[in-house]
Amino acid sequence: MKKFLRVKMSDGTVYDIPAEVIAEHRARYFENNSALKLTYHASSMKPRLYGPEMEFALNNDDILIGWAQTRMTWKELEPHAVKVDTDKDYDKEWPTAEKKIITC
Repeated sequence: MKKFLRVKMSDGTVYDIPAEVIAEHRARYFENNSALKLTYHASSMKPRLYGPEMEFALNNDDILIGWAQTRMTWKELEPHAVKVDTDKDYDKEWPTAEKKIITC
């Protein structure tokens, strides 16, 4: 099952951002800034640091939220954000909503 960070903006718009995007950003940061990288070749670090950091972040919601909030910008996340249609009741609107048949 995929995990998402759900964000509600001040105008009420809601977005879902894949947690993997945030976890990946965090894992890359630690991979690139690890003290161990000074003593090992960078390619040997990826399997030992990147994977565990991804797993750790994906299993810790507070880590994901905190990282996205303090270490990432909206410009980094926006390409991955999917606008969510929140709990709207369209039953009353349905009879008068604009309708047309389209061919794709």
